[in-house]
Amino acid sequence: MSILFLDGTVIDGDGRLTERGAVLVEGDRIAAAGPSATLEARRRDPEVSTVDLGGRTVMPGLIDTHIHLAGGDFAPDQQGASIGLAALRTAQVATRTLMAGVTTVRVAGSRDYLDVDLRDAIREGTVTGPRVLASGRGITTTGGHYHTYCAVEADGVDGVRREVRAQLKRGVDSIKLMLSPGVATKGADVNSEQFSLEEVQVAVYEAHKVGRPVLTHAIGIGGIRNGVAAGVDSIDHGHYLDEEQARLMKQKGIYWVPTLSPMYFYLKVRQAEPWRIARAEAVQAVHDRAFRMALDLGVPIAMGCDCGGQSRMPNGANALELALMVDRGMSPMQAIVTATRESATLTRLIDTVGTIAPGKLADLIVVDGNPVDDITLLQSAVKMVVQGGVVRRNDLARA
Repeated sequence: MSILFLDGTVIDGDGRLTERGAVLVEGDRIAAAGPSATLEARRRDPEVSTVDLGGRTVMPGLIDTHIHLAGGDFAPDQQGASIGLAALRTAQVATRTLMAGVTTVRVAGSRDYLDVDLRDAIREGTVTGPRVLASGRGITTTGGHYHTYCAVEADGVDGVRREVRAQLKRGVDSIKLMLSPGVATKGADVNSEQFSLEEVQVAVYEAHKVGRPVLTHAIGIGGIRNGVAAGVDSIDHGHYLDEEQARLMKQKGIYWVPTLSPMYFYLKVRQAEPWRIARAEAVQAVHDRAFRMALDLGVPIAMGCDCGGQSRMPNGANALELALMVDRGMSPMQAIVTATRESATLTRLIDTVGTIAPGKLADLIVVDGNPVDDITLLQSAVKMVVQGGVVRRNDLARA
């Protein structure tokens, strides 16, 4: 069965918008897209199921390049859960994420390689969830960020090389490096570094030589500097990003994944422990300045919300990140592109997903309204989710 989306606003993920547009899906792929008048005749095909959008918007599914879902949403009293219970909670939030319109995710560190197993379970149809790029256990220094939960400790060039190879053996899609302490690293200076340049370089070499990208936890300028010099694929968080490193990132094509949402949850929702909130308050202003500077300089930016972490941001609330980007100066269309084309480019999936174009996988969402007019609609008005041509959610049938 083919699906024809007709008479809606089409946002293609590449920065273009078509009013009274249409998208034709055949099997798991996008077959055609354009003005509704050019595809109207396909409505009469008995093998085509027509979705009359009635002015709603169809656009690519969102891609989140930095999430945590292993073990479910973060809760302090659940960190010691058995692996079986943690796996069930992982599957639960994966399904929730997909139903929110996020069709692809990159997991930025996971206990017990639960993200690797989740990826495989989704591929075989055991679990319904987004397409998963797994990073396994993040790699940190002895006593470093997240060493008690979802990261493994490694020290020295040989130690880091050995751990990267072990992660690759387990089947990860990317390598996660903890380059600095975090807001959630009690007692450590946020603006400091963990791994040396030589340690980061060997990790990047080992990953890149077998075609795996490297993402980071990098808040302090020392960690950012080491990551940029070593050629990581993304600087994630990047609170203390300065102009020198921003210009180098633009020159090298290194993406920034600013993860604005945890700061919102720390400082607006304020559900975390007082010491975490205090640490967030100390870095909020510098993070905002870095975002505005990077946007002005044209640093490539991809969407990652860091949900499921210790800020208590739940999985499924991912699209808040886009509203926070708009609050800080992005246009709504720019923000949408960060979560479609740019995130697909960063994750090396641009030939497969991220934009509406013939031949690409039919990962699509239908939104009641136009998110270019109101970016918050991506948080509240997703009515249909299609993943690889399969309808995963359809609230339009009940409208």
